[in-house]
Amino acid sequence: MRPRHPLSITSVCWLIVTAAITPAAAWAEFAVEEATIEQIHAAYLSGKTTAHEVTAAYLARIEAYDQQGPMLNAIITVNQQALAQADALDARLKATGKLSGPLHGIPFVAKDNIDTGDLPTSGGSASLADFQPQRDGTSIERIRKAGGILIAKASLAEFANGGFDSINSRSPGYVRNPYNTAYASGGSSGGTGVAMAANFAVVGLGTDTGISVRAPASINSVVGLRVSHGLVSLDGVMPLNVFWDTVGPMARTVRDTAALLEAIAGPDARDPISQKSKGHVPKSYTAGLKPGSLKGKRLGVLRQIVPADNSDPRVVALMDQAIADLRKAGAEIIDPFAIPELPELTKDWKGFTRLRDDFDGYLAKHPTAPYKSFKDIVASKKYLAPRFETAFTNQANYEYPADKDPTTPAKQQRSEEIRQLFLKAFDGAKLDAIIYPQFNFPPKKNGDTYTPLGRDQNMYSSITGFPALVVPMGFVDPGLPMGMQFFGRPWSEATLFEIGYGFEQATHHRVPPPTTPPLKDSFASTFIGTWKLVAIADRDPRTGVETPAERAAADGQLVYAANGRLSVQIVRTGREQLPAGTADGFSSYFGRWELLPAEGCMVHHQDGNLNQARIGEAAKRYYSFDARGHLSLATPPSKRADGKEASSVFIWERIPG
Repeated sequence: MRPRHPLSITSVCWLIVTAAITPAAAWAEFAVEEATIEQIHAAYLSGKTTAHEVTAAYLARIEAYDQQGPMLNAIITVNQQALAQADALDARLKATGKLSGPLHGIPFVAKDNIDTGDLPTSGGSASLADFQPQRDGTSIERIRKAGGILIAKASLAEFANGGFDSINSRSPGYVRNPYNTAYASGGSSGGTGVAMAANFAVVGLGTDTGISVRAPASINSVVGLRVSHGLVSLDGVMPLNVFWDTVGPMARTVRDTAALLEAIAGPDARDPISQKSKGHVPKSYTAGLKPGSLKGKRLGVLRQIVPADNSDPRVVALMDQAIADLRKAGAEIIDPFAIPELPELTKDWKGFTRLRDDFDGYLAKHPTAPYKSFKDIVASKKYLAPRFETAFTNQANYEYPADKDPTTPAKQQRSEEIRQLFLKAFDGAKLDAIIYPQFNFPPKKNGDTYTPLGRDQNMYSSITGFPALVVPMGFVDPGLPMGMQFFGRPWSEATLFEIGYGFEQATHHRVPPPTTPPLKDSFASTFIGTWKLVAIADRDPRTGVETPAERAAADGQLVYAANGRLSVQIVRTGREQLPAGTADGFSSYFGRWELLPAEGCMVHHQDGNLNQARIGEAAKRYYSFDARGHLSLATPPSKRADGKEASSVFIWERIPG
């Protein structure tokens, strides 16, 4: 299939590979992998792509990778109207010249326990496979009002039970981790986490009662936020425990996560719990995401919950490196930071038994639902992941109504004591956040019920109702991501985003998974492979005229790997005339590559470099292809020793094989 336009410095194209998405396969002029809201909007406004093309490209990836190839099983329902909705947004932009909202044309996925008026909402249960709510839940409604396009409903652990993996009766089989498909995806919002990791959409919604946004964020190398209880409306959300339930944003970057929260946060007349957020929603969650956002932030390392005898040493090593990186980026680290009373207060903690009654309250608002009570659902035996049967049966037959449960007052009192303990600890040490790994052990294999779990740090945010942000902190063998949790004061989401952004920008741990590379016939795939350096030229930025560089290419190799990794070695002529031991004329670095289609450039993120001063550099290389298929990478113009400005142009030839 031939592209509609010749390859150029600004063309980044994706092949739409399924006739179910478009009548005939065609090139879309944008690389959706790892694309951010900001990059997509710039491409819309410049005319480089459309919402239709971007949405179609994500649909193609779902088609290629969710039930084929690695079979990630992250999606329950695809929105067949997504392209029509994208077309309407394209028409509006063409007519007005303006974006319709802060999420204009941004495809998103939503966990399938949040009501959608145009798609079924199953809760991951076969018993509700065909249940069609009459309207969107408030969070979905707000995203659409901001211009977002719901592309699909994501899989989850049945009725949001389970934190370490996601399995349900609606789409049997585990949601598989795209970094290593033998391993768990995290639950219960595992479908949303995997969809973000595998580039099935730009942003996504999960729900978090005990661990359900933070777990999949941690082990899918994405960002996830459990919000302050009440910050986001629970209208239209299938409940697990309304004392703890939250709706949370997930994305590949901190900035996109913050942008999604801006669209959904705030009080809602349909949800009394959300009234707590009045006066606590800032004008912007993204305004503070700037260089230096970590400077002066005081972070306490809660090492007492990562004990050496019950923690994987690989995770502890990642945590220690993350702490060093935070300190280097300007944070004030209090390590160790301890709360001596915490173990006793949280000992033998048991949650609230509310699923039956809270779910009955949800069903009462949905007269078209096929069941009138949670007990009816359990009795039907149409649900099932078998491992949940005992828990669901016990919940359905619990002896007390939720509002008359005699155990509730003591649990509420304990919750308040824990809240006050943390507030006192924050104040006493003047902390902006408390930090620790989301898990102190790597993900388990899907179906593994035998390996000891170690610990997960889910309870503090859930019990207190305080917010917690998870940001990627690296990988452990065999290629499994882990995340750092930043736990904050109530309503401190803006501060947590500043901290998380500073950490993200200092480390760049996020890389795309190896199982879902660019689609075979996409333009992005033309970069993937090994290239040999054949020439170096100097380009006059005013005229575009290129002349052979004084010190030409002697040898060089460039590797763009499908999983986003990068390796570069360059040797120039004339090195024999240099002083012994000098590295001048020899470049060697590795890291990751990133396409910026709005700018027509490739970014080389340098994790390691022979020239140590360049470690951490994000070097832009403006690309073009000639008729022979040679790839030219041009540096930004810079002033030379003779006072003239010029760009260096490195010309590469693909090595077959």
